[in-house]
Amino acid sequence: METFNTQMRWDLDKLLCGFDIDKFKNYLKSIKDKLLEIEKYMETNILNERELIIISQAIKKIESAESFYYCLTAEDISFSLLTPLQETILDLKTQVHLIKANLQNRLRNMNNRQFDDWSENIHQKEFITELLKDAEITSDEERVTADFTRDTLSFLEGLYEQMRNKMRIKTNLNSDEAEISFAEASNLSLSHSEQSERIHVFRELNKTLETEADLFASVYNQMVGLRLRENKVRKVDYLDESLKKNGISQPTLNAMWEAVDANIEELSSYLRTKAGEAETKNISWHQLMTSSQPIAFEMTFSEAIEGIIQSLGNIDSDMCEFVRKAIVEGWVDAERRETKSLGGFCAPFLLEEESRISLNYDNSIDSARRLAHELGHAWHFQQMKYAPSLLFSDDTFEMTMAETSSIFFETAFIDYVIQNTNDSSVKKAILASRIERSLNYLMSIRGAFLFEKKFYEYRKDKQLDAKQIEELSRQSQEKAYGNSLSEYEPFVWMKYGQFYQASNPFYNYPYSFGFLLSIGLLELAKKDELFSQKFKGFLSETGMMPMEQLVKKHFQLDFRQQAFWQQSIQRLVQDIEEYNKY
Repeated sequence: METFNTQMRWDLDKLLCGFDIDKFKNYLKSIKDKLLEIEKYMETNILNERELIIISQAIKKIESAESFYYCLTAEDISFSLLTPLQETILDLKTQVHLIKANLQNRLRNMNNRQFDDWSENIHQKEFITELLKDAEITSDEERVTADFTRDTLSFLEGLYEQMRNKMRIKTNLNSDEAEISFAEASNLSLSHSEQSERIHVFRELNKTLETEADLFASVYNQMVGLRLRENKVRKVDYLDESLKKNGISQPTLNAMWEAVDANIEELSSYLRTKAGEAETKNISWHQLMTSSQPIAFEMTFSEAIEGIIQSLGNIDSDMCEFVRKAIVEGWVDAERRETKSLGGFCAPFLLEEESRISLNYDNSIDSARRLAHELGHAWHFQQMKYAPSLLFSDDTFEMTMAETSSIFFETAFIDYVIQNTNDSSVKKAILASRIERSLNYLMSIRGAFLFEKKFYEYRKDKQLDAKQIEELSRQSQEKAYGNSLSEYEPFVWMKYGQFYQASNPFYNYPYSFGFLLSIGLLELAKKDELFSQKFKGFLSETGMMPMEQLVKKHFQLDFRQQAFWQQSIQRLVQDIEEYNKY
């Protein structure tokens, strides 16, 4: 086995200001001072290229600062110190938006000759394109509504996080009474090694959520209501913004879900198999989410890194070298700490051409899979070279693209592990875990999409109370799981933070999209000798044109045809058939 420095703690010291909070505050202040200079200049002058370059640089610095803030949240640092940093970063982003809006308003008031004279002195023509593209909101009413909506949604997202973080769940684990956090309860309810303890924590968590449901319902009603009011002013449909932001069309989304529906019987057959193994007619949502626990298979951090490298060897040697670099240079923090959130994240530093990955590595196959997933994100960011821009990455970084590279790495890794595992019982367990995660992309996430879509429809007419929301969630899950479960999870809409994302409504279907696309691309990689070159080009052009156009340009794929989606789903069907042979 190849050996190299597989340190499990990341290096933050060489990024921005390290752990010196005061220096970080001064760093943020220096950005603000630059923006204040621009605002002062704007009082008597039109912004020219010099000022636009300063704004572009400020945007990248703000994005790096935001990524660094996320890294700090994984450390043992008081929220009282972190919250002001987050607020300052949000204020800086708002300040940039206001400067751009002011400039766009001036450009709209120019006559053709004035605009031509101004644009002749802008050599970075992409700045002009971005300003015009980003200036779709034309009326004062639209601008005021958009600003109010953006700021209020950010506030409500923060409120949701505070409500969740302050929640305490009473438990009796190992006969010891204790109060644990929402994050800890969510983790234990799905991953505790003892089934009885998992069930206990799951029930206690849901009891607590039920008592808090009215507050969460109020926050969610307000968020969706705000978006619907803005949509009404702009005369757009509630799903239009999400589809445009993800670079796909309604026919493409329809084709994907129709392909899933066409295979619902084959996909549901696995749920019946699991019910048979449990000697029951149907399994519950909680049983499905925990049925593969535990897998009697351990993989150290070093072994996981080696496995990830080996899994990518036949695809692109540059990917292998990249993984080595990420580990050796301290991009990954795999150390287990209670301060870390569930799952993991990859924070990009595009200006510095680096990333930072956080996860709790526990020697399980699932944490190894998650490591591969986050390294896939980092690989994506590495292809996105710095280019001057007046847009935040949030405005151009399509989630459909983001989840493609990450799931590509993850899928390649699990394929490798299954192929190189000799113990049939372990192989079956890992295969089951992969099937269940795949069903999560196509069933659980489908349920979330159906729920959110229905909620928006109902919310047009009135607010929904907590019980109505729970029922809507249950109905959506029933359809998504093909009525194959005995019991559903009524509080998904409270547990999953993606419903409360300020900047990303419908933060669900991009995962299903990325999952199916990554499988299709992985199959393509086995046949196309030029795949690695195409894949790099594909990722490097993120945000330069819509996802659908990029896929046609690099891989000649048509997403509006069900054939592509069927090919990817068929691989999951084959996994289910393989599982049934054991």
